[in-house]
Amino acid sequence: MQVKALTGRDGGLRLTRQFALLSLLVIGLITAALSWVIAQVLRADLLEREWSLTADYIRTEARQWLGPADFAIPADATSQQHFQEFYRQAVTMPEIVRVKVYDAQMTVVWSDEQRLIGQRFADNPHLIGALEGRTAVNLETGRDRKDENVYEGPEFLSLVEVYVPITFPGTPGVVGVVETYKQPSQVLANIRKGRLVVASTAVGGGVVLYGALFWIVRRAARRIDAQHDRLVSTNERLRTVQAQLVEAERMAAIGEVVTAVAHGIRNPLANIRASAQVAALDSGTPGSAPAISRNLANIVAEVDRLESRLKELLQFVRPAERRSEAVDLNAVVRGALELMMGRVREAGVVVDEQLAPDLPRVSGDGMLLEQAVMSLIGNAVEAMADGGGTLTLTTGMTEDRPSRRAFAEVRDTGTGIPAANRARIFEPFFTTKAQGTGLGLATARKFVEAHGGTIAVVDGSSAGAAFRVTIPVAPEV
Repeated sequence: MQVKALTGRDGGLRLTRQFALLSLLVIGLITAALSWVIAQVLRADLLEREWSLTADYIRTEARQWLGPADFAIPADATSQQHFQEFYRQAVTMPEIVRVKVYDAQMTVVWSDEQRLIGQRFADNPHLIGALEGRTAVNLETGRDRKDENVYEGPEFLSLVEVYVPITFPGTPGVVGVVETYKQPSQVLANIRKGRLVVASTAVGGGVVLYGALFWIVRRAARRIDAQHDRLVSTNERLRTVQAQLVEAERMAAIGEVVTAVAHGIRNPLANIRASAQVAALDSGTPGSAPAISRNLANIVAEVDRLESRLKELLQFVRPAERRSEAVDLNAVVRGALELMMGRVREAGVVVDEQLAPDLPRVSGDGMLLEQAVMSLIGNAVEAMADGGGTLTLTTGMTEDRPSRRAFAEVRDTGTGIPAANRARIFEPFFTTKAQGTGLGLATARKFVEAHGGTIAVVDGSSAGAAFRVTIPVAPEV
């Protein structure tokens, strides 16, 4: 089963960005709405309390200084005196600046504005509401200028009208209405202060809520990123294991075929070689043709070549059983070069050794590593067979890995490796040579990977090719 890889690592980042924008918008709207609602409720409560206190004060003073007769006969001198005393007491309440008194027929019976006395204002909705027994308040005096305000100056625009119904014990219904003009600076200042407190509290709460939610979502986003990384890593491991299983199945099938073919061919080859050797002995008698001896020698050489190819096939398909011991990588490279020196001289290749001194030992099987380096040297010599060249052998320590690793590099000055072939050069049976089997580099990779190492092309330009084998350093005892 194959796990589908995630296409990107920005899921958590997208989540954080989306939350940052959406939550800011939502919390901002909620904060604004909550602030407005609370401010309205607070405003209504403060105003209701203010008008209730004013109405209670006016009713108390009216019952003390006025009586039903004053509203029934308002033109009487005694009634006018009572209204005057009531006015003096009413304006002692803070912020009250003007007083009007209406009878039950909505006629002004007393006012500090004498020109209004005797006039009737039947179209005043606030006055009508007060005569029905409700305390009425007009906060928008500047917008609705009624007929009764014809004599008011510009200061009227900033005042509030409070209509207070007047009742007396033993008298049914409302006998009159007292209209007061208040300067609501103090109550409005309290409202503004309350609104500021509400807005500050709401904004502060919104900021705290936003910060807490953002921290939670950011933490969740980081976990998403971590899970994404784990999923990608797990997926890569699954892909690697899957590729290894496919390769193992493929090698098992190849191994069965190679073993069967090799078993079927090696016996006839042995007979052919033995027969050719016997015939060569007979051809050495006087009078035999020299051509016969040469042909028989060629037969033996070709049989030996076939035997070598069969050994190479069998070596490739067999498991890389290795010993684990401390190995001198410089000695491995020198040993491989010594075994390949005949081919090197024959090809006219110059060897340049750049082996690092005091190189830490690696853990593995020296024989298998030597065969891997021999394959690389053989390929390098073949790449320079036409006109000689330089074979550079280098060893050293890598610097770009967290664990300590040693490397051996084989570089030639041949024709290089075409870019189209670099991804396939380690595949079994892939070759560009007329006489090649395509198993040299595949076998080298098999031996190197059996040591926990890697083999790769580090340079494949037209000026030559370089292969690097990297092996973990043996643990210090």
